[in-house]
Amino acid sequence: MSSHRKVAILAATGAVGQRFIQLLQGHPWFKIEVLAASERSAGKKYKDACNWTMQSN
Repeated sequence: MSSHRKVAILAATGAVGQRFIQLLQGHPWFKIEVLAASERSAGKKYKDACNWTMQSN
């Protein structure tokens, strides 16, 4: 059994999605497997699709 729980983050380019990514990145129990966003973000890299609302730690 894997030591990490696989998670998907919906609305990943919005403020709440960005916060979830901050909280789960490097977490010992969870591994981010999928980021989902609207069609506007299709084909873009995550960093280009985001309207950055969260400050990095």
